[in-house]
Amino acid sequence: MTVDEVIADGPRRTRQFGSSAAGLYQVMKDTLRTLKAQMGLTGRELFTADLQDQLGYQLLKQRGYASFMAGNLSVTGFGLNLAKEWASFPVLAAQRGQHRQVARGQSYYAGDGLNKALVKPEAVEAMLRSLRVASVVSVADADLVSEVAAPRVETSTATAHDTLPWWARLLGRNGAPPISRPGLHPKGNPELYDVQKALRDRAYYTKGKLDGLDGPLTQEAVAQARKDNGLADGGVDADFLAAMPGFPQRPVAAERLTMPLREAAKQRPEVFSPVKWLGSLGIGAIGLGGANGTGLIDNLQSTASKANDVFGTVQTVFGFVGSGIGFVVEHRTMFLIGLGLVLIWKALSVALDAWIKVRRAFF
Repeated sequence: MTVDEVIADGPRRTRQFGSSAAGLYQVMKDTLRTLKAQMGLTGRELFTADLQDQLGYQLLKQRGYASFMAGNLSVTGFGLNLAKEWASFPVLAAQRGQHRQVARGQSYYAGDGLNKALVKPEAVEAMLRSLRVASVVSVADADLVSEVAAPRVETSTATAHDTLPWWARLLGRNGAPPISRPGLHPKGNPELYDVQKALRDRAYYTKGKLDGLDGPLTQEAVAQARKDNGLADGGVDADFLAAMPGFPQRPVAAERLTMPLREAAKQRPEVFSPVKWLGSLGIGAIGLGGANGTGLIDNLQSTASKANDVFGTVQTVFGFVGSGIGFVVEHRTMFLIGLGLVLIWKALSVALDAWIKVRRAFF
C-alpha cells in the first residue's frame, strides 16, 4: 500500500480493530498524515519497512531523542515521552497518566479500556542506558544516519562566578554548579562512569578511577561481574545493565573476612601509609604543645602580636586574619594538643577504614 492508501484505510482499521495504528511502529492515521507533511512525502511512496523506519525515527526525534543522547533528558523523562507516543511502552515512574494516576510499569493511557503496557520498565531502562554507553549511536535506514556524541558534563561558568559576592570570590569560590560525576574524563562516557561506580560499590571495580573510560580495568571488572552473576561473556550490554541493580556484593574469601589488622597492612601497605604521617604529625603537635615556653614559640607570639596591632589599625579583612593568628599563638598549648588529637584520631580512622576494605577485598 502507499502512504495515502494507508491513511485512507484508517477508518476501516478503526472499525475492525478499534485503532487505526499500522505498521511496525503502529503509526495512527492522523499521526501518519502529520508525518507525511513534516517529511515532505507525496503520499505515493510505498509503506515499506524502510520507510516505516524513517517514520519511526522521526517520531523518536520529536520525542526528544537528540536531547536524551546529549545528556539533557533523563532516562525517566525520555521513557515518559516514549510512553506517550507508544501506548504499549510503560512509564518509568508513578505519575498522572492520560486518564488517571498510573504506577511505574503501566501504560500512560491505562484506564481507557484499550491500552496496556507490553514490556517491563526494567527492559526499557536497560535498553536506553545501553544506547548511552556506546560513544556514538547510529540509526540505520536507507537515507538517514544520525550520529550523536556522548554527553559532556559542564563544570563551571564565568557568569556564575561574576554573580558571587566579593568575599566568595576572594576565597576562591567559582560559582560552578555541583559536579555530578567528579573525575569524569573529558572523553569519558557518563553512563559508563555510573557503571564503574555501581561496580565499585559492589567491590568489583576496585583499582581503577571513576573516569567513564572503557579501559582494561573496567573491562576486567565487567567480565568478573558477569561471571559471578551467571551472565554469558560480553560487555556492558542491555542484559548486563538490566541485571546490574540486582548484583550482590562481590563474594569474598573466608580468610579475607577474618584477616587481622597486621596481616591487612602487609597485603596493601600503601593504603596504610597515611596512618604513619598523620600519627607522626599528631604526636609532634602534642609534643610542641607540651613544650610550651620555648624561645621560638615566644618569638612567634611576639611577631604575631605586632602584626596583629598593625593589621588591626587598618580595618580590613587582613586585620581579622592577624587577630586570628595572634589568638591561636597566644593559646598555642590548647591548639597544638587539640590538633594533635585530631590528627591521631584521623590516623586511627584511616587505619580502620583501610583494614575493613582490605578484609572485604575492596582493594
